Amino acid sequence: SEKREKQFSMEIKNIVGNIALVPFKKGEQLTLTRITEPNMRTGLAPQIAPGKRAITLAIDEVSSVGKLIKPGDRVDLIAIVDVKTGQNTSADNRVAKTILQDTVVLAVGRYITNNVARKVERDPNTDKQKTIALTNFDGYSSITVEVDPQQALMLAAITSGTSNKLIFTLRNNDDADRANLSSARASDLFLQDNRAPAGGQR
Repeated sequence: SEKREKQFSMEIKNIVGNIALVPFKKGEQLTLTRITEPNMRTGLAPQIAPGKRAITLAIDEVSSVGKLIKPGDRVDLIAIVDVKTGQNTSADNRVAKTILQDTVVLAVGRYITNNVARKVERDPNTDKQKTIALTNFDGYSSITVEVDPQQALMLAAITSGTSNKLIFTLRNNDDADRANLSSARASDLFLQDNRAPAGGQR
C-alpha cells in the first residue's frame, strides 16, 4: 500500500548515512538502537573503557598471527627484550616474557568495530570502483589495544628499544584465564633436565 511504502521510505532515511555501533552479520535485523549518526562521540574514543588508554603498536605478518587479528579480538602480548647488563656479554641476552594477557584489540590500522564495514577504492587497472570487505582486510601495519596508563608506559618503554620486539598471540574470546608464566630464553630449551626416570630405565 502507499502508506506502507511511505513508512518504509521514512525508515530508510533514518538509516542511510549512519554508523554501525556493533558489527552486523549478513541477514541480521537492523535496529535503530545499534546505529548512530556520525558525531564527536563516534569513532574510537567512546570504545575505550573509563580509566583505560588506547595505544598503537607496530606489527608485521609474523608478530600479529598472520594479520588475522580483528577489532574486538583478545590477545596476549609477549615482549622480547635484550637484557644485557654489566659484565653479561653472553649471546643469550634476549628474554621473552608475557607482559599482558586477555587484552582487548580496539583497532587494526584504522579499522575499528563501528567503522562502515567496507572500503571502496578505485581499481588502477580498470578505473572502476571495487569494494573490499573490511572483515577480510589485512592491509594494516599497526594494532591498537586497550591498556591501563601504567601498562601504556611499559609498552612505550619496550617499543622505544630498537632491538626489542612485541609478539601478539590470539586467544579465544571466551577464554579470560590468566596464567602465571615465567620468562624464557632460547637456551632454556637445551638446559632442561634430561635425566633418566626412576629405575634407571630410559
